[in-house]
Amino acid sequence: MQKNLQRISASACSLVLALAAHTANAADTAVSSPTTPPRPAKAHKPVASTLTHRLQAICSAADLNHDGNVSLDEFHQDIVQGWHSLGPDAEGYVHLAHLSQLPRIGKGQLRRLAAADKDGDGRLSFTEVVQARMAYFEAADVDQNDMLSLQECMAYERQRRRLPQ
Repeated sequence: MQKNLQRISASACSLVLALAAHTANAADTAVSSPTTPPRPAKAHKPVASTLTHRLQAICSAADLNHDGNVSLDEFHQDIVQGWHSLGPDAEGYVHLAHLSQLPRIGKGQLRRLAAADKDGDGRLSFTEVVQARMAYFEAADVDQNDMLSLQECMAYERQRRRLPQ
């Protein structure tokens, strides 16, 4: 990890690969009354299929040279963009209380962000985010070639979420 942290001193970290948990929408269940026939329920894509499409979109967005892999340099650029999208304050911190009020931040993502707050001060520093994201990269990069393939991302997310292979 030290080797990667040294390589990112000029680069940084993002939360793009941080993925929110997928749940079915209860509003899509069939409803009927005595005077109307039952409506067929909308078909839901399986969680694994939805996760696959979401990961493909995330990896494609981070894969700047479109070679099918996210290199360490591309990951660093994605980290910086993600950090800035969180809106750090003038002192360079992102306050967790403010993030919880943003509609685009899901509960799962907020939990992962809170876990990155290693000193427990209720705010994220750039360093805390970089360390959390690099831990993700290193765990997912099983062949340790400093590139994340879609297959590595999928395998890691399945393992992390305890989904069937």
